[in-house]
Amino acid sequence: MDTIISKQTLFGHFSGQSTPIQQKAISDWLEHPESLELYFLWLEEWERLNPQFQADEREAFAQLWQQVQAFEEQQTTQVVDPPVIPLSSPVRSVRWTWLVAASVALALIGLTAYLNRSFILYRTIATQFGEVRTDTLPDGSVVTLNANSSLRYPRFGFGNRTREVFLTGEGAFSVQHTQSNQRFVVKTGKGFDVIVLGTEFTVFARQRGAKVVLNRGKVEIDYHRSGKSQQLTMQPGDVVALDKQGSIQKTYTKRPELQAAWQQHRYVFEETSLLEIATLLEENYGLNVTIRDEALANRTISGTYQATNADQLLETVTQLLEINYNRQNDTVLLFE
Repeated sequence: MDTIISKQTLFGHFSGQSTPIQQKAISDWLEHPESLELYFLWLEEWERLNPQFQADEREAFAQLWQQVQAFEEQQTTQVVDPPVIPLSSPVRSVRWTWLVAASVALALIGLTAYLNRSFILYRTIATQFGEVRTDTLPDGSVVTLNANSSLRYPRFGFGNRTREVFLTGEGAFSVQHTQSNQRFVVKTGKGFDVIVLGTEFTVFARQRGAKVVLNRGKVEIDYHRSGKSQQLTMQPGDVVALDKQGSIQKTYTKRPELQAAWQQHRYVFEETSLLEIATLLEENYGLNVTIRDEALANRTISGTYQATNADQLLETVTQLLEINYNRQNDTVLLFE
């Protein structure tokens, strides 16, 4: 018969109040892969109900792992000659060993589950170099990721308890408005968050900096300057850029939709330098681009061009500038 674990039993276990017998039952229950999602769903609920609990999980699991190793060493190095014990002891000894083994098994399962916790609690959408992908999130919002980008969002409760997503790279969003007016938040890891209700916008968050372009609706940028939280409200057409130093700049564009032309594999250049295009090739296609001299790197291109892969973009750029290129695998040299 399969083991059934209730929410109350796990809540007690999370509080450190489970008995060895309950730990054995939880250990058996966690052997079923489908139990892990429920385990972390209830763990997330328990943590919300117990916000005062601020455990250092890494330290706790480091100590737990040390205890597991100590137990294993004890089993392999114990004295061979058994002591003289009463006849009634073997049953008690076997039961005690069984309970200790169950505790160790639960600790090992817990450690494995902890290491995979992010995978269980979050879903991740990702694109490879040169790939563009569109997905619909559980709340009905639509996101299109540019090449070499990823989006992570909660597996449980998205659209009900939270609408926070974590973006690396570049993505275009069409956010679904909810009856409860719940905020949709894009976190970038670049020192700013994009907060919206229902709108269309593009977020760029890569190593060289970050940028938000608003197509329609209204969004709020939450960023930090000199250790203080700052807010900036954007209107359609606004472009907000954040450099590596944390300096923020707001400009305006009459055609914000062109900032997300990459969704149709189109590239829009407005006095764009060859150095910037080389960086784009590195970010979107994983190429290592070298420009032979500084004067060439500063030459610019304007216009809209179609390219579905790196070679097409290289051919277009080099023909426009009347220059040459040499590509060896992922290494590209641009020269006159």
